Amino acid sequence: MLVEILGIVASLFVISAFLFKNVKIIRMLDAVGALLYVIYGILIHSYANILLNTVLIAVQIYHLHKLNKK
Repeated sequence: MLVEILGIVASLFVISAFLFKNVKIIRMLDAVGALLYVIYGILIHSYANILLNTVLIAVQIYHLHKLNKK
């Protein structure tokens, strides 16, 4: 049950990112959601989920780093 709740919370972070116009907030929320999905993927042994969301975290961190340099 707790694993499913984690997946739902991760989904809520990703969905909430669509509610904002500020790119920095969008990327931060999406990165948190992806991190929670990585944990979720580990708990359910979903390697595709782990790989996808690990890459998404790296992309979001890269773009956040570029935004902070401006």
